[in-house]
Amino acid sequence: MTQSYDINIERLLAGKPDLDRSIYRNRVKYKEKYNWRIIYKYSDLLVSCDRNIIPKLERLIKEIYHLLGSCIKENPSFQKSLSPLKIKPGYPPVIKKMCQKAAIFNVGPMATVAGAVCDYLASGLDRYCNCLIIENGGDVFIKTNKDIEVGVYLKNKHFEDKIYLKIKAAGTPCGLCSSSGSFGHSLSMGSSDLVVVMAKSTISADGAATSIANNIRGPKDISKTISSYKNIKDIKGILIVKDDRLGVWGNIEFINN
Repeated sequence: MTQSYDINIERLLAGKPDLDRSIYRNRVKYKEKYNWRIIYKYSDLLVSCDRNIIPKLERLIKEIYHLLGSCIKENPSFQKSLSPLKIKPGYPPVIKKMCQKAAIFNVGPMATVAGAVCDYLASGLDRYCNCLIIENGGDVFIKTNKDIEVGVYLKNKHFEDKIYLKIKAAGTPCGLCSSSGSFGHSLSMGSSDLVVVMAKSTISADGAATSIANNIRGPKDISKTISSYKNIKDIKGILIVKDDRLGVWGNIEFINN
C-alpha cells in the first residue's frame, strides 16, 4: 500500500488457501469464481463473489472512507469516543446508523466501523451477485445461495480448532462478527476468549460483539450476558467462550469435524 493510499488488489484463486500469513486467512479455501484481497487505508478486506465487481468495489470503498474521514475531521470525538454520541444534522445515513447502533449497544460509534464498511460495500454490490462474502478484520458480511462452513479462530486450549459453524443460505444475508478480550488488535473492556454474534446486519453484529465482550470477565458472566442481549432486535445468534465454558443462543449451528 502506497502513501497515497492507492487501492492494492490481489486476485486469489478459487479452491486454494490464501498464502497470506495472517492467523486465520491461511486456512480459507475459496469456493467462488472471483476472490480478492483488497488493502485500502485501514482496511484489509477479503472479498469472495460469483461476479467480477471490482470496479464497483473500488468506488464504494473510497466513498465510505471519504464519509468517515469527513465526519472525523469535523467531529474528532467521533473517532475516539468509547460511549455513544448524538447524531448531528447532516450526518450521512451510514454515519447515522453507526451512532444508532452504538447507542443500542452502549459503545462508541467506531466500535461498529468494520461492520459499517462491510454493510456499505454490500449495499452497493449485492444486487449484482448471488453470492457475496466480505471479511474485514474478522467481521463478515455473508450472502450465499448454499450453506457454508465457518471456522472460529481463538486462542483457548479447550476449544482451539474445535469450533465450526454452519451458516445456512436461508439465513443470509447476515453479519457475523467477533470480539475478544484476550487477543486481537481491537479494544475490549472484558476478558472473553471470544464472542461471536450473528445479526441481520454486519454493523449490528459488530456493535453487539464488542458490547457483549465488554461484559465478560469470567465464566459466570456468560449466562446472564446472553439473557441480557438475546432479545435485542437484529441479533440472531450469540456464542461466548471463556476458559472451559461455552455459551450459545439462537441461530448458532455447530458442525462436528
